[in-house]
Amino acid sequence: MDWLEEKVEKTERYIRNLSFRKAMIAYILVLAAAVFGLSYLTMAFCGQMEMAEWARLEQEGLLDMVCSDISLWGYGHRFVHGTDLFKIEILELIRAWCPFFYGFSGMILTICIFYKKRLARPLSLLKDSVARIRGNDLDFHVNYESEDELGSLCDSVEDMRMELVRGKEEMWRLVERQKELNAAFAHDLRTPLTVLRGYTDFLARYIPEGKISEEKMQDTLALMTDYLKRLEDYSRTMKGIRSIDEVPFCPERIELKSLEKKIEEVSFALNQIRDVKIHYRGYCVKSTAGEKTAVCNTAGDQAEDSAEVTETVKISADDNIIMEVLENVLSNAIRYARSEIEVMSDYDAAEGEFNLTVRDDGDGFSEEQLNKALKPYHKEYESGEADEHFGIGLHICREFCKKHGGTLNVANSIRGGAVVTASFSVLT
Repeated sequence: MDWLEEKVEKTERYIRNLSFRKAMIAYILVLAAAVFGLSYLTMAFCGQMEMAEWARLEQEGLLDMVCSDISLWGYGHRFVHGTDLFKIEILELIRAWCPFFYGFSGMILTICIFYKKRLARPLSLLKDSVARIRGNDLDFHVNYESEDELGSLCDSVEDMRMELVRGKEEMWRLVERQKELNAAFAHDLRTPLTVLRGYTDFLARYIPEGKISEEKMQDTLALMTDYLKRLEDYSRTMKGIRSIDEVPFCPERIELKSLEKKIEEVSFALNQIRDVKIHYRGYCVKSTAGEKTAVCNTAGDQAEDSAEVTETVKISADDNIIMEVLENVLSNAIRYARSEIEVMSDYDAAEGEFNLTVRDDGDGFSEEQLNKALKPYHKEYESGEADEHFGIGLHICREFCKKHGGTLNVANSIRGGAVVTASFSVLT
């Protein structure tokens, strides 16, 4: 019987998918056939009953006279007693009006069946969907398995619901991006302002004592001017973008020595405002195939031929992004270090990578922090003190590293404290 059930199911599916016009025609044809059949059967039955009644009256001698006129139904009008005549007239009335009765009753029944089968469920779905959408509830699905006009309308409402969901999600994404951008802007202004404060503290401390040469003072003022210009450019950039992803990436050919000098300057300025001591140990590793390996230690221990190598090495990098990452990582390290921070840099020519590593002597990351430190709005380090920290610094650094073709990694040092390593692709 499986084939029969399959045929029935297929037929039901076909009928369910008919358009309203075809469905109405089908219902009317069925109604007409039913009315015709019932009318024929009723008229035939009433005719037989009427003939039987006339025959009985004639056999019983109850007829008074027979008129030669022929009635509408082919029988002469016979004048009989009132009671017997009433029965015959009722049968004739039924024969005459049964098609109209069946037609009217069948039309009402057909409309009710059509409404129940084809209109009730989809209209209920549409009414409920509109009410839920009006109530800002989009957590539902409009599912009506039919290909008729109301099925298409239900599909359209479902498409509209999905568009509203996508629009709402996009709106939340925009809100979150704007929130992230505002936090990033406020966060990234802190460290440059702190660097400028370090330079002003340095000048205010040593100028009255006459311990700063004119050349050193001019260099410091030039550095402060550069930082002010950088803050101005940064503010202009952040004003014209909608998310961190839109921060421009503009790599240029620069000397590695100039980049290391900027790192030294930032370390020097931040050393002026906190009790935490920042040590910068920069290394340039030259290790390409067929060339001599040379190392430059900018802390003072230079290897053979290292100065020449450092002066001539050029990389393709966006120094603004690299410095943003350094400043953010240093800002976090300063917040949680006890007394010392170590900054290291190295360049691997074979891999085309420039790496920055910042290690502090604080408490380091907990297990939970290692898993969540790079997520936005999450505190990077464990701290029992309440502060105004946004919890977005390392997330920004990771996005900047990705924009520069690199990565950001966090770990705990075997000597204690947190270690953050940023890598940048600087292929020339």
